[in-house]
Amino acid sequence: MKARRAWLWMSLGAAAFGLQLGLGRESVLVERVFSRGLFVAFRWVWDYTLGLSPVPLLDVFLAAVAIGLGRWIVRRLRGAARASDALRKKPVRRFLFAALAWAGKLVFFFYILWGFNYNRVGVARQMGLETTPLSAVELAAEAGWAGRQASEARASIPGATAAILSDASLPGRLESSLRGDLAAVLKRAGYPAPGRVRVRTFFPGGWMMRFSSTGIYIPFFGEGYTAGNLLAYEKPFTMAHEMAHGFGITNEGEANFLAFLACRASGWPIVRYSGYAGYWEYAAGELARASRDDFRVLWAALPEGMQGDLRAAQANAARYRGALERVSSRVYAQYLKSQGIAEGLMSYSRFVGLVAAWKKKSG
Repeated sequence: MKARRAWLWMSLGAAAFGLQLGLGRESVLVERVFSRGLFVAFRWVWDYTLGLSPVPLLDVFLAAVAIGLGRWIVRRLRGAARASDALRKKPVRRFLFAALAWAGKLVFFFYILWGFNYNRVGVARQMGLETTPLSAVELAAEAGWAGRQASEARASIPGATAAILSDASLPGRLESSLRGDLAAVLKRAGYPAPGRVRVRTFFPGGWMMRFSSTGIYIPFFGEGYTAGNLLAYEKPFTMAHEMAHGFGITNEGEANFLAFLACRASGWPIVRYSGYAGYWEYAAGELARASRDDFRVLWAALPEGMQGDLRAAQANAARYRGALERVSSRVYAQYLKSQGIAEGLMSYSRFVGLVAAWKKKSG
C-alpha cells in the first residue's frame, strides 16, 4: 500500500512538472485558467482562513516538525531494543516510501498552489514595455536619476540625519500600506490582486541571509517572510518584493519592478526611499560591472546619509557570506533555470531594463 501511494504521488508530481514545461512561457491559457482563476480562488480562501493566523505559519510548521521528529526518534529508540534484524529493515523501507511520497506531494502542490504562475503572461508584455540592453551611459543615467530621487525622499524623512536610519523611521502599519499600494499598481497593470497577502518577519534573520536570501515566499503557507536583521531602509522594498510573489508574480526582476512602483507611490518618504535606493543598487551594480570609473563618480555624488545606509547594508550582508551562501545561490540559480528562467539569478537584473522601459513609455 505504501509503495503504491508513493508511486502515485511521484507520478502526480512528475505530471505537474511535465505540464509546466509543456505549457511554455507566457501562456495565455495559464494566465486565464490558473493565474486569474484557480490561483485567485486559492488566495481568497487561504487569506481569510489560515492567513488570519496571528502567528507566522512557518513558525507553526517548524514547531510541529520539531515535535514530530522528537517523537519519531523516541519511538525508534524504544523499538530498536526489542526489534529483530528482520523487523529493523521494515522501518527503512517505510521511510523511503514515505520520503518518495512527500517529494511527489511537494512538487504537485507547489505547482497547484503557485508554481504554474511561472508560465503566466509577463509584466513587459502585459504593460506593453519594450526592454532593450542598456549601455554604460544609460545605466549611469538610470542610477543617477535613482540617486537623486532617493536623496530627495531621504531628506523628507522626519528626523533623518546623516546617521543610519533606524526602525523608528518606519510607519506603524507598513505591511497593510504596502499591500494597498502594490494592489493598486497590479490593477493598473491589468493584473488581479486578490486576497490579503501576508509578509512576516523571520527570526533569527541571520539564518535566512546565510542561505543567500533577504526574503522568501513559501507557496505552501501562502505568505512571505523577510529576514529579521535587515536594515530599516531595506525592509519596505524587500517586503513589497515578497508580496508581489504572493500575488502570483514569479520572475524576480518583475517582482522587483512592481515592488519599486509600489514603494514609489507610497505617501511615506522612507518607503519611497527604500524603493529608489533598491533601484540605485541594481542600476549602480550593473554600471560597476560595465565601468568602474563611472561608478566611482556616481558614488561620490550620493549624500553622506545614503552612503552610510548602503555601506551598513553591505557590511550586514558580508557577515553572513560563506560556503552555505555560495551553495544556496547555485542551487537557487539551477531551480530558476528548471522553471524556464534561462538567465537564472540574472533575472533579478531584469528590474533595471523594466524601469527604464517604463520611464520611457510614461515620459
